[in-house]
Amino acid sequence: MTYPDARVVTAVTSRFVPLRLDLFRDPREVVRPLNVIWTPTILFADRRGTVHYRSLNFLPPDLFLTLLDLGEAWVDLHWSRTDHAIAVLRGAYERDPDGALAPEVLYRLGIAVYLKTRSDPEMYKVWDVLRKRFPDSIWAARVP
Repeated sequence: MTYPDARVVTAVTSRFVPLRLDLFRDPREVVRPLNVIWTPTILFADRRGTVHYRSLNFLPPDLFLTLLDLGEAWVDLHWSRTDHAIAVLRGAYERDPDGALAPEVLYRLGIAVYLKTRSDPEMYKVWDVLRKRFPDSIWAARVP
């Protein structure tokens, strides 16, 4: 089980403000603007409530921890917190370089590096790793 896992509990409660809504019982005016039609849906929103990243359904704890990193980093990038986003994404990749979410982590890390450096060569250093390690992934296919 994902949510009772001690690592997940610690990560969620120390890094996020968790909110649990019941799609069928909570007021529609609260749930509907979030565009949630399936549960669970994990939303990563900023301090204004704008959702920047979402994920559907359950993941095992190790993948869920990487998902938390992806969501946090993507929100960070929308608030120009590139250094923190890069650190979070690099940590996620180093922790699980062969995981199912590693290609997405690398793709988004390339974007974060570009946003910090405005350098195509720096971005492609990351994306070249993505294309080499995960050539058949949907994330490698997105690299121009």
